[in-house]
Amino acid sequence: MSSNVGLKLGSLSLDVPFFQASLSGYSDYAMRMFARRFGCPFALADVMLAKSVARPEVLAKACFQPGADEHPVGAQILGETAAAMAKAARALVAAGYDVIDVNCACPVPKVTRRGRGGALLDDPDAAIEIVKAVRDAVDCPLLVKLRIGMDYSIRSQDNFWEIMTRAIEQGVDALVIHGRTVSERYRGKANWDVLASVKKRFPSATIIGSGDVFDAREAIERMKRTGLDGFVVARGAIGNPWIFRDLRCVWEGRPVPPPPDLAEQRLILLEHLARVAQGHPEHRAVGYFRKFLVFYARRHPKRRHMLGALMKAKTRAEVEAGIDAWYGDAGDRAGRR
Repeated sequence: MSSNVGLKLGSLSLDVPFFQASLSGYSDYAMRMFARRFGCPFALADVMLAKSVARPEVLAKACFQPGADEHPVGAQILGETAAAMAKAARALVAAGYDVIDVNCACPVPKVTRRGRGGALLDDPDAAIEIVKAVRDAVDCPLLVKLRIGMDYSIRSQDNFWEIMTRAIEQGVDALVIHGRTVSERYRGKANWDVLASVKKRFPSATIIGSGDVFDAREAIERMKRTGLDGFVVARGAIGNPWIFRDLRCVWEGRPVPPPPDLAEQRLILLEHLARVAQGHPEHRAVGYFRKFLVFYARRHPKRRHMLGALMKAKTRAEVEAGIDAWYGDAGDRAGRR
């Protein structure tokens, strides 16, 4: 075992310096459960709209409730007013969430047009009013998710540094920073050099990196090179819970096992589909599962052919039959030809 320390998020101590980020439309209970099974110590739920989850009848829905077997688990909230964000934070902690994460990063236009997410980077006063209100509302660890600015203009960069400084003064427990601007969305490569400069400027703050974490060894090396306290895995975990197994092995100095074979992938795919089917009507479950399937398929040696067949499946039975065909003995033989 490595003697490397893990990551401290306020009162929460993790044994490794990484966890799963909140992923809009993806990080539901099933995805979080698979992440934990493969070595992730902590995961954030899907981003939640503050004004919605502050309503008891909405928060009572199963999809918003944390699983009894997944603590610690965090909730990320999105909103434009301090009052709504504080009310949502209190409600989510009362519902059982262990960590609150304030979203000041989402680059999606329909979010930013409403003054939420990444748009807050253009308004330091509004961002800090929200952070302060949430900090005053809850006693649990508080994270703030940001990007490195709206764009690379001088004004935007000044706003970013102002928000960083004032958020730390408000007593946030960690700042999770994606190394792209809001205007970049997911284009190009994440700029981890900016994240390194943040840590250098605020050495006592807990700074967690985000962006382009797809390879275990590269992620650990990047974290050590930049001096950050940790990092989150976001898109790199969709359809790939094995990344947490690999990250843990690299961090602990153990050999990384070979990639999962088709037989192991088949079992995970079938279980993931079954878990999705528990929470949705069949036609919706199949449609919802497809977006995960696209990512799982990246490991298949006949990806295009497999996806072409499975994406046409309309019932759970058809999807299961397709998985059996492409990930069973026939699929294995097809991959070796």
